[in-house]
Amino acid sequence: MIEDRSSRLRAADVTIGYDRRIISTELSVAIPDRSFTVIVGPNASGKSTLLRALSRLVVPSAGEVLLDGRAIRSYRAKEVARRVGLLPQTSVAPDGIRVRDLVARGRFPHQSIMRPWAERDEAAVEEAMKATGVSDLADRLVDELSGGQAQRVWVAMVLAQQTPLLLLDEPTTFLDIAHQIELLELLTDLHESGSTLVAVLHDLNHAARYATHLIAMKGGAVVAEGAPGEIVTAELVHEVFGLECVVVPDPVTGTPNVVPIGRRRGRV
Repeated sequence: MIEDRSSRLRAADVTIGYDRRIISTELSVAIPDRSFTVIVGPNASGKSTLLRALSRLVVPSAGEVLLDGRAIRSYRAKEVARRVGLLPQTSVAPDGIRVRDLVARGRFPHQSIMRPWAERDEAAVEEAMKATGVSDLADRLVDELSGGQAQRVWVAMVLAQQTPLLLLDEPTTFLDIAHQIELLELLTDLHESGSTLVAVLHDLNHAARYATHLIAMKGGAVVAEGAPGEIVTAELVHEVFGLECVVVPDPVTGTPNVVPIGRRRGRV
C-alpha cells in the first residue's frame, strides 16, 4: 500500500495485539478522508483490533496511529473524543439510566466549566435520537430494552458526539435485517454529509453495497483494499474466507454480490 500522509487518520507500521499475543505486525493503513470505509475478514483476522488501535483503545507496541498528523497518543482524551466517535463491539450502560440520559453522554467531550450544557447540546441529542428511531424510547430505562433497541441507542449516543470521524465495531449486531439496512442507510447519509466513517462488518454483501472503500484482512494483514467494485472477486473471497462463490452484480445497486456455491447447487 502507498502511504497517504494526507489522511486524517492512519496507522503507520503498527504492531498491535493484546498482552503478549501479537495480532498485526508492521501494519500500515490510511483511511481515505470523507470515505465510508468498511473492514472485512474472517473471525480473528485483526479487524476489531485495527479499529481499536485507530481509536486509541489499543496502544501499538511499535509504530504510530496518527490523527491529523500527530500521534493519537499525544492528545488528551477529550481532544480525541471531539474528533473521533467510537461505537465498540459491546457496551454496558450504567444501571437505572434512561435512554435520553445515555444519549446525552455523547456530548461530554464538548462540556467544560466554560462551556456548560446549552441548547446546541439538547438539539444534538434530539437529532441523534430521531435519526436512529429511538425518540419514543427517550424515557425508557436502557436495561429494559431489547438488544436491537439498545444497539440503536448506543449508535445515537455516538451520533450525538458529532465528530468528523466515526468508528463502528460491528454496528449491526443484534439488529434484524430491516434495522440493519436502516442503520446502514443512516451511516450512508452521514457519509454523504461529509463525515468519514470506518466500520467493521461481517456481512460482505452489505460491505460491498455501502462502502466506498473496502479493507480485506486475514491473519492480521491487509490482503486487499480499494473500491468494492474493483477488489471484490471470487478469487479474493476464496483467499480471505476460503469460500467458493460467484460474484454477480447486485440487481438493485450494481455493486458486487457474493453468492456462495455450497453443496446444494441446483436444488429447488
